[in-house]
Parts: sequence; structure tokens; C-alpha cells
Amino acid sequence: MNTYKKSDCPVNCSPKYETLLLSLLAVVVILIYADTLTTPFIFDDIVHIRDNPHIRVTSLSLKNLIRAAFQSPESSRPVANISFALNYYFNGFNLVGFHLVNIIIHLAGGFFLYLFSKATLKTPGLRCRSGKYGWIPFFTAFIWMVHPLQTQSVAYLVQRMNSLAAMFYILSMLLYVTFRLDTDTRGKWLPFAGCVFAGILAVGTKQISATLPVLIILYEWYFFQELSLKWVRRHFLILSVILLFLIIISLIYLDFDPAVRILSAYKHRDFTLIQRVLTQFRVVILYLGLMLWPRPSRLNLDHDFVLSYALTDPVTTLISMVTITALIALAILTAKREPLLSYGIFWFFGNLAIESSVIGLELVFEHRNYLPSMFLILAMVSLVFRYVKPTWIGIVSLCVVGTLFTVWTFERNRVWMDELSLYRDCVEKSPAKARPHNNFGAILLRRGRLPEAIGEFQTALRIKPDYADAHYNLGNAMVKQGSLTKGIYHFSEALDRQPGNVNTLNNLAATLVLLERYPEAIEIFNKALAINPTDPDLHRNLALVMKKQGDLQGARQHFSRVLKINPANEMARRNLAEIESQIREAVGSR
Repeated sequence: MNTYKKSDCPVNCSPKYETLLLSLLAVVVILIYADTLTTPFIFDDIVHIRDNPHIRVTSLSLKNLIRAAFQSPESSRPVANISFALNYYFNGFNLVGFHLVNIIIHLAGGFFLYLFSKATLKTPGLRCRSGKYGWIPFFTAFIWMVHPLQTQSVAYLVQRMNSLAAMFYILSMLLYVTFRLDTDTRGKWLPFAGCVFAGILAVGTKQISATLPVLIILYEWYFFQELSLKWVRRHFLILSVILLFLIIISLIYLDFDPAVRILSAYKHRDFTLIQRVLTQFRVVILYLGLMLWPRPSRLNLDHDFVLSYALTDPVTTLISMVTITALIALAILTAKREPLLSYGIFWFFGNLAIESSVIGLELVFEHRNYLPSMFLILAMVSLVFRYVKPTWIGIVSLCVVGTLFTVWTFERNRVWMDELSLYRDCVEKSPAKARPHNNFGAILLRRGRLPEAIGEFQTALRIKPDYADAHYNLGNAMVKQGSLTKGIYHFSEALDRQPGNVNTLNNLAATLVLLERYPEAIEIFNKALAINPTDPDLHRNLALVMKKQGDLQGARQHFSRVLKINPANEMARRNLAEIESQIREAVGSR
């Protein structure tokens, strides 16, 4: 690789008061996210954090951290799981602790983006072209950090998987460019080792980071080799080996049967692979629109997005495909003249490629723009400095944009501060989608607003009659209302669609107990235990029924099992002592 002297085309790469400005920016970010510090666990937070026993680390040990890393529901994201476990170790389930870490990760990602932007402007391909605009890194970090589209990655706790991966990703990029710019041959391999390590951490946090090697190679070609085709030909063998390595890693992740692995994800979706791929063209255009105009009224945790069934159904599918093709063509045609813009376009589409292609994920989530927006914002800011003259007009314009985004993010975060306002917002913005009504109803049910909750569940079932979660929640609501028979009906409907759902089995059996249909209840509790034999609630409930039925030996067995799983369960301990006493009395009276 070529080396470059720091004296070549000197660069004014930072504002005079950058430390002060970055400190003020940190304060602004903390203030606009302060309302989210007590946002409760929502959506996937429940599974991955609140109800995940493996992150409940009470003593720091390698064994506990490994268990948290690889036995949690998302075992392929061990770094994120460990971060949740450490949060629990220091603060338990204190929401402020979890949210504060998310905000710190966001700040770190923004600061790394700032340093990466500074370093990028020093590269041979840019130092004489953009390097004189020392405000570019600050405004890049400023606009990215306060952008309303980032709210979901910061306020939604489980999306730490996303923000932490992006933080390690941009750190890896920063260390790579540091390695390439370093003229000290003695210590220059240290940042390269850091680049590799940060990349491994990124991949271990979320699989979207698998694009990192490709983007680093592309970065080298753009900004150090200045798009030299000779360099590509000279390193063709090495580049081919790297590509082959990435393909092998991907095949390992897909169990060497990508078609089966990908198609299996669509078994429980309301759309096919073709429909998803076609729809993603419009989704990506939505993302670009939200990047440019992220007004809070356009942001939604649970977008209701109409499927594309063909290129012209709706016709915006074809229009979106043509627009994306035109943007890629623009990136190719302007690569020499506008390398930042060109690379920024490839960065954006490249970092959306995994989640916005064939994998059977949800159609739309705003947090997917967190990493892709990083370099694209750098490219946009650089264009403002290059083409808006005089320069002070560009600076004022960017200040206005940053201020507007700050206000909008603060406004959006006020919706996130409370689960009731968040889910109400989803219902108002996606009234024809079943899930927001079901989730809103679940919050209303927890808050004792029974008639309103039942109305939301019924609306969800009118939209989607086979919605198992809505049947389950409506069953719970009916039981609370005293309509036990209706509750059993909805639990049964839920089980027809999700036969192995332990919570539904448990609640159905508990309702049968209320109707004194004990043999049926015992049978269903046993069925649930066959699915999840370590659930203490199931053992406790079954023990109570057996005790009520007079089966003291069976009750003793299951209360003992509860204590083995959770030794601190005082209710089980009291019942077990009472049963032991009754058994001794029965034996003594013979």
C-alpha cells in the first residue's frame, strides 16, 4: 500500500472550539432523549430483556456471561446480550440504567462518526478537494445525532443491538482509516488490529455488520486508490479470496442451504418472498424520504405498509425501482467527480441490503436507517459546503436543519416517554393494521380500562380474524370481565393458531380451574409443562390444583420443583411446609 505524507495538501479538519462544541452537542442529545429514560419495556424488549432469565447476572463470572451471550433468545448476537446482562448486574431492571446506556452508545457512535468524517477528509482522494471545509465533520455528527429517525434505535431498548453494532462498525472504519493515514511504521498495525477487533464486535452484536469488509474495500478504492482500475487488477486475487471468505461465512450462517433457510422465515408471514422484495423498493424510498423530511407525524413504530404484488401493483413499485436504479447510476457516473456522494449512496444501499432484501423480516422499521444514514449525511453536508455560496449561507442552513431536527426529535421522544402514548400513536397512524390495536389494547388492559381494551382487541380481530395474540388478549379480558366461557373460547382460538403457546395453555387451564373443571385443567397444565418443564408458574399452578384435588404427593412434587427453579419463592415454601405437615398427620393417623 502507498503511504502519504501529512504535509501533502494540509487540511483544516476541525473547528477551533471542537471540544466545546462536541460537549454542547452531547448535552443537547441527553436533553432531547431525557423523556425516554423511563420508557417501559415494549415489543421485543419483553422477550430479549425483561423475560430473559439468562441476562439476570448476579455475579460477574465468565460462565454467567457466556450463558447470557449464547443462551439468550438471540444467541447470534452475544455482544448485545452481554451488554444487557451487565446492565442487569449493575442496576437490575432499572429502566433509567438501560436507557442511559443506550444514550451513551448513541453519543459514542456520533463522536466516532465525527472523527471518522475528519479522517475521511484527510484521505488522498479528498484532502485537496473537501479538506478545507473544517465544519463538515461537526455538522455531520450534529445532524446525525439529533435526527428524528434515530429515535427508534435509542429509545427502543432492544435496538441497542442496532445502535451498538453501528457504533462498533463506524469505530472499525475509523481505525482502518487511522491505520492507512499513519506514517509511523512502528505502531501503525495497532489501529489495524483494533479495526479487526471492532469489526468482530460489530458482527457479534448484529448481523447487519457483515457488510463491513465490503465497505472497507470500497472505501480503500475510493479514497486511497482514487478508483484506480490498476489497483483492482493488481489485487484481484486477494479481493476474490476475501469475497469467497464472506460467501462461505454467509453459507455457514444459512446452514449451507440458503433457499430453505430463507424460505422458512416466510412460513409465519403474511407475505411471500417475491412480495417482500418488490415492496422493499418502495420501503427504501420511504426511508430516503424520512431522512430528508423526518417530521414526527411521519414517524411510526409500527408502519402499515401496503404490499407490492407486481411491478405495477401499485405503480409506485416500478417508480421506486427506477428511482433506486437512477441513484445507483448517479453513484457510478459521479464517482470521480463527487466521491463522497458516490460512496455515500453505495454505503446507504449496501447497509440496507441485508434487512431490505430477501430475508423474511418485518417490512418496515425506522431503526434500519441508523447505520446507513451515517455516511450519506456526511455526503449531503459536504455537498452543502461545496455548492452553497457564500459559505456562511450553507452554515446557517445546516444550523437551521439541525435545530429543526432537534425540536422534532424532542417532540417525537415525548411520544416515546409513555407506552400508552406510544401505542396510541401507532393506532392513530396505522388504523387499518391489527397489531397496533392489539398492543394498545394490552396496555389498556394492564391499566384496568377493560371496555376500551376489549374494543381494541375486537377491532384487531375484525382486521385479522386469525390473529392469535388478539384472541389470547381478548380471552384474558373476558376472564377479567367474568365471561369465563368466552375467555375459554378465545384461548382455544389462539391455540388453534399457536398450539404450543405456553402462556395461552396456562391461562386456559387457570380459567378451567375457576369453572372447577379440574381434570381438564390438570391435563392442559401437563401439556404446557411438556413444552416448558422449567416454568415455575406452571409448576405452581398445577401444584395448587392438585392440592385442591387432594393429591398431596403430586402437589408436593410440583411445589418442590418450583423451589428448585426459584429458591426465593416464599409462597411455594409455605405451601410445601403445609403439605408436608398434612402428609405427616395422615401417616400418623394410620
